[in-house]
Amino acid sequence: MKRWGINVLAVLSGVLMAVALRQPWWSLDLQFTGKSVVFPNIIVGPVIEIIGYRKTAQMTILTYLLLACIVVCLVASLLRGRIGRLLLGVSGVLPMLAIWRFYSRIADVAERFDMPVQGRGIANYSGFSPLEVTTKLESGIYLMAAGAVLCLLAAILHERVRLRLG
Repeated sequence: MKRWGINVLAVLSGVLMAVALRQPWWSLDLQFTGKSVVFPNIIVGPVIEIIGYRKTAQMTILTYLLLACIVVCLVASLLRGRIGRLLLGVSGVLPMLAIWRFYSRIADVAERFDMPVQGRGIANYSGFSPLEVTTKLESGIYLMAAGAVLCLLAAILHERVRLRLG
């Protein structure tokens, strides 16, 4: 009779990544307009009037990819052997690539408006008067990175951290 088990690090990783999706990943506070936040799936705040969109196709793809990674991570926490380890490894690497893509996208936006990715600066947009801006990488991006690293650790220690059930 096979014994069931669950990889507790993988479950914790999946929970961290799920929480990260609900937290902002980047924020920018423009002088006179107020604070806007960027989630993996949507932009919220007054900056959408300036940049001209609330959501892109890349954001939709990124969100579905991260949701798939969370589901695969949680399913892989129940699987034994190489297949569980492989799925956990993939579920740890793909969010890191998504973070890299998200960061490169916000770096492009910051460059277009002549402002820093993180910190205080002056934003210039199409000849309008320069605005003071404060930008910050928010908790969601850090939680996703922590969840991805934890998922990779769960893959490496897959059989050692399994809690035996039954």
